[in-house]
Amino acid sequence: MIRSLMFLLFLVVALDSSAQLNIDSLRLQYNQKTLRFNNRITMNGSLLEPQTVKNLMLISPEATAYYKQYLKNKRVGNVLPIFGTAAVITGIIVAQKNRTPGYITVIGGNTINLIGSLFRRKAGSYLQDAIWAYNRDVLYPRR
Repeated sequence: MIRSLMFLLFLVVALDSSAQLNIDSLRLQYNQKTLRFNNRITMNGSLLEPQTVKNLMLISPEATAYYKQYLKNKRVGNVLPIFGTAAVITGIIVAQKNRTPGYITVIGGNTINLIGSLFRRKAGSYLQDAIWAYNRDVLYPRR
């Protein structure tokens, strides 16, 4: 009876320490290998350049797809406001001579700026999804 209790106690302690080692190993991997996103993308406390991030995303096919969508939407979201701002400035200049076309041009420019901000918002969502997929595949690789 005492031997079986001792064996059971030993088994519980052994399993608990094994689980603790596994958790510590996972925590170490999490701190060293995962990407974090605040204003810039960092890994292990250091800032990463866009080309490095692009190369890291190649580890995960799903992260690569999200990252490509991010780049596409970011590009559109950064170009549209240039045209929108140009339309607003043109509309203000035209409105000094003829109000109706000038106001329509200003409204059109603001609409273009709004659409650009929607693309940037969608790009941010894709970037978060890409980082999440990358971190998942780094911590729990598919076999």
